Amino acid sequence: MARGSKPKKVEGPRGTVWKMTVDAGVDPATGNRKQKKLTAASKGELEKMAAQVLADVSRGTYFEPDKITVGEYLDYWLETYARPSVSSTFDSYSDTIRLHIKPALGNVPLAKLTPAHLQGYYSKALKSGRKDNKKTVGRGLSPTTVLYHHRVISDALSHAVGWEIVQRNVALSVKAPRKAKTVVNPFTAEEAHSINKGLTGTYFFAPTYLTTYTGLRLGEVLGLRWVNINLKDGYLTVKEALHRKKDGEPQMGPPKNAGSVRRIDLQPNVLAVLKAHKKAQAAEKLAAGEVYQDRGFVFAWQDGRPYDPDSFGAGWGAAARKLGVVKAHFHRLRHTAATLMLRAGVPVKDVAAMLGHSATVCADIYGHATPAGGKDAAQKLAEALGDMGG
Repeated sequence: MARGSKPKKVEGPRGTVWKMTVDAGVDPATGNRKQKKLTAASKGELEKMAAQVLADVSRGTYFEPDKITVGEYLDYWLETYARPSVSSTFDSYSDTIRLHIKPALGNVPLAKLTPAHLQGYYSKALKSGRKDNKKTVGRGLSPTTVLYHHRVISDALSHAVGWEIVQRNVALSVKAPRKAKTVVNPFTAEEAHSINKGLTGTYFFAPTYLTTYTGLRLGEVLGLRWVNINLKDGYLTVKEALHRKKDGEPQMGPPKNAGSVRRIDLQPNVLAVLKAHKKAQAAEKLAAGEVYQDRGFVFAWQDGRPYDPDSFGAGWGAAARKLGVVKAHFHRLRHTAATLMLRAGVPVKDVAAMLGHSATVCADIYGHATPAGGKDAAQKLAEALGDMGG
């Protein structure tokens, strides 16, 4: 059999067994090839065991529980759990592990990982964990970022406990950094007016207008399909979002969390903008002919292809800066919607429901605005924004 010795029949005091040695990959600590000795009651069973080991090695999912390092286990966890289960955040998990966790802890045997290892890693990361570019390398990561690293590690270790690879999750014994207070910088209603007016006639306008009146996340806006908008009854349903992928075009996936699946009522002015946009899109589709890729996206390129969230956000920022907008980030529109609703007297729970947040998270982020009870969230937001020509 390739990548292994030939099966050998061995007579022993307890009867006949079959043995062989197979290549089990490279030891990341030494760089040497690893060999796995296999024993089975029959030649057929032995060959099946060997084939499984070689297949796991090829996929990068092979490990020996008593010898696996933290780095090897995290690679295994990414491929067997994270990739199929949390596709929307897989790239983030992968980058965090590759750039930060593995260089610091990757060679530590998983069975010997201690709370002290993690506490030391967090402390160092807070002081000098930045690896973004030449200007920031050596500076510390924010408490929020290090807390995210902690949650990735803890999640991975919780699965290791469930899979009986380790006996306990040592991350539970570590004091993780506290999340830094989120500081939001919303636009004023007047600034929102100016931005929407300035972007009229561009492909940024309709997504901007919709976001201003709903507080949708960028991925949710760009992931909207016409099938999830009811123009007759005046509402949309957030069921999925567009996520950036490193390789290939952006992919559709679930929104940020379970609470992000929601229905949002639309005001008449928003419906008017969407109807006008749909009419213009129909003309683009007709002009494109067979080239058009009709995948049902509300906001897409002229040939129907979805926007890339990062590219769209960067383009939007550049366009907004030309209008004189300082700190031009698309996400500020979401903060604007939330803040204006709360200041208009919409209860926190209603704002949270519209944004897809929990009430606790919403209150924590937007505690600067004081709610006092009132009408429907979408209507109050529209009143706060006033007429923007929809």
